[in-house]
Amino acid sequence: MDFFDQEAHAKRQTRLLLCLFGLAVFAFVVLMYLILAAPILFLSKALAPFTSFFQWIWDPRLAFWVTVGTLFSTMLGCLYKMHLLSGGGAAVAELLGGRKMEENPANPDEKRLRDIVEEMAVASGLTAPGIYVLDRERGINAFAAGHTRDDVAIGITFGALKLLTRDELQGIVAHEFSHVLNGDTRLNLRLMTLAHGLFWPTIVGRILVRGSTQAPEIGESIFDEDTKPVFLPTAPIGVLFLIVGGISSPLVRLIKSLICREREWLADAAAVQFTRNPAGIEGALKKSGGLFKQGRLDTPSAETASHLYFVNSTYDPWFGFQSTHPPLAKRILAIDPAFDGQFPHINSLPRQTDETSQEKQHDRLYEENVRRAREEAKARGDLE
Repeated sequence: MDFFDQEAHAKRQTRLLLCLFGLAVFAFVVLMYLILAAPILFLSKALAPFTSFFQWIWDPRLAFWVTVGTLFSTMLGCLYKMHLLSGGGAAVAELLGGRKMEENPANPDEKRLRDIVEEMAVASGLTAPGIYVLDRERGINAFAAGHTRDDVAIGITFGALKLLTRDELQGIVAHEFSHVLNGDTRLNLRLMTLAHGLFWPTIVGRILVRGSTQAPEIGESIFDEDTKPVFLPTAPIGVLFLIVGGISSPLVRLIKSLICREREWLADAAAVQFTRNPAGIEGALKKSGGLFKQGRLDTPSAETASHLYFVNSTYDPWFGFQSTHPPLAKRILAIDPAFDGQFPHINSLPRQTDETSQEKQHDRLYEENVRRAREEAKARGDLE
């Protein structure tokens, strides 16, 4: 793979694809008008003489108000998301359930991750970003987010931290550093802001139907099947929002797919360049493919941030071209043409309850305090 050719091609494609967001908004306005105009005009013109379909369906005043209402709601959705993401990478990491890692973690897995991040920072010529661990996520995934290189944060799931070897984890981190180096993190946050302007009806609809922003699943966690979905009394109103979201959501997914797929090819190539070890990122992709539901996440914000991740974080769309990432098999074949398409079976980690997570966090804090106390005692000469 020619890294520089892919970089130039991806940047040209991104400039062209961003223009499609304007077309997506236009298409959303037109579809909203057609859906609203059909019943309204049918009732008002049912007794009028039929002339032509265009004259029957067209009403300038209705078109004006539908356009104003749609654009206004889209703008409010964008402004709301822009406010949430104003804190940069740290705000995104916390939104996705991340816990910021200590500078000198006592946990050996976290210490290994920090060493890898610092190594990749040197290899890419960037400042080491903030590191966040998604403690409740058992899938293999990661992300990088930030408005500038100074406020970037890298997030790693608990599953990736536990299931990947050092080389494989290094491959994922190098992949994310490529996104930082090429300005993808800034582009992705802008994309996240614009996408929310069109996607918010789906989020509101899910809250009214199920009390959650997450898509319906069997079980509280995508890895468990012991709980049935619950529907609220406000479900009928929520269904109306979901109908509106059903118009905009495919447009959002399509635009995100067209923009992000190019960037993922480039980031994979960069990971090989930074690490000089194709087996690292290749092994991470293979393990992700062999894990139950792969890189899917439990966080309700997984879908809105789907374009940030290392691999698909939500369900695979009915139509593959709407996926935010290229198929895993194709990504591996680009690195290793001898890949036979078979993924190794990877056992999922046990479920982490809130109580267990809190206990582990308290244990980490205790160990960290003990370590600091020992260092201070040694500095004073109390301990040899």
